[in-house]
Order: sequence, then structure tokens, then C-alpha cells
Amino acid sequence: MMGCDGTPFFMRYLFHPVTIINLLICGSLGVIEFVHTKAHHTLEQDVHGHVHRALQKNPELARETCWELD
Repeated sequence: MMGCDGTPFFMRYLFHPVTIINLLICGSLGVIEFVHTKAHHTLEQDVHGHVHRALQKNPELARETCWELD
């Protein structure tokens, strides 16, 4: 269906500021999720253990008060 000015009626809702903000927030979260998931798949193990593994390989990077290495 066409509106009074000849544009489709849904364009009025598609370009509403609330819809644009909603799409930006959902799009940003989607990109963050994609990057996070890709990081989980490309590292050898879990992302959260990356720093611990790096400190085990290079113990001189760890300060005595910050990290306890097993």
C-alpha cells in the first residue's frame, strides 16, 4: 500500500528515530557477539585463560602481588 505522498506506508515506521536506535543497539550487540564467538573459536582454548597462559610462558611479566602462578 502506498501512503499519501507516494511512498510505501512502512517507510514511515522504518525511519522512525526509535526504530533506528533499536536497530543500532541490536546491530552493535550482534557485532560484539560475532567478534566474541570468533575469538573463542580461533584461540587454542578459552579466551578467559589467554592471560594466564601468557603469564605461564613468560613469568617475568607477572608481578608478585598481582598473579600467583601454579
